[in-house]
Amino acid sequence: MSTRIAVPLPKAYRLLNHGPTVLVSSAHAGRRNVMAAAWNMALDFDPPKVAVVIDKSTLTRELVEASGEFVLNVPSRQQAALAGPRSGIPGRQSPRRRHRWSAHR
Repeated sequence: MSTRIAVPLPKAYRLLNHGPTVLVSSAHAGRRNVMAAAWNMALDFDPPKVAVVIDKSTLTRELVEASGEFVLNVPSRQQAALAGPRSGIPGRQSPRRRHRWSAHR
């Protein structure tokens, strides 16, 4: 398993400019979710800002709106492979299992 590497916010845009699919982690009131998001982009450098498209009917959107925050994870190749089998499973319907790549343990 790869190690997480913290990236200073002023340089984080470098991870998004090439258009990778990111994992959006969200949590509120004991509920957690991770979703893949292909539509994301850096908006500004100082202060750092990003845009991510999250459909209004998803659990991720519900949790982000409730908490006012989210985490963008840029997965390594190994992590991206782990996310593959779960793609397309809505958060409200997924099995209640913990995954090694979850940002909220």
